[in-house]
Amino acid sequence: MKPRVRTKHFSNFSIIEVFGGTFALLVVLFVILNIFSEAQIQQRLAQTIEEGEYKISWEKGNEGYIVIAFPSYMLIVQQQKKVDLANICASNSAFVNYARQIYADKKKQIVFAIVENATLTMRAGRDCMRQIFPKKPLSIAWIIANNELLKSVSIDNFPAYIKQTIK
Repeated sequence: MKPRVRTKHFSNFSIIEVFGGTFALLVVLFVILNIFSEAQIQQRLAQTIEEGEYKISWEKGNEGYIVIAFPSYMLIVQQQKKVDLANICASNSAFVNYARQIYADKKKQIVFAIVENATLTMRAGRDCMRQIFPKKPLSIAWIIANNELLKSVSIDNFPAYIKQTIK
């Protein structure tokens, strides 16, 4: 009598099931961690808002007001308002109202802080401002807020909510 031998096909299939299931669990875990991370950033912003965290002053009395561009939305730091990418240029959008408020004064401008993969959000905001002010020359600034920037700036200059995110 011959001993029974398992086929290679059957054993390979089991390995694929195990690795596929593990991969699926890791993807779900990654999505959950991203959701909690964004929620924590929003909560920290709400707890610690001071003028120096949303406004930059420079020579001749000019001022820049920070708007953080995330991949799917924009955050107006001063007003603690989140605007989804699809609604940035809607007539009743918080971003449209904020842009009108800022650009009413010639010495003020919006400064986009662009996090990773958020260039399209910044572009939507810029294009929206061009629609709002078609004949007015606009001054727009931006900062690429990636890990290299965060490493190059002294940790003592960051607000508490950003310090906690870096750690």
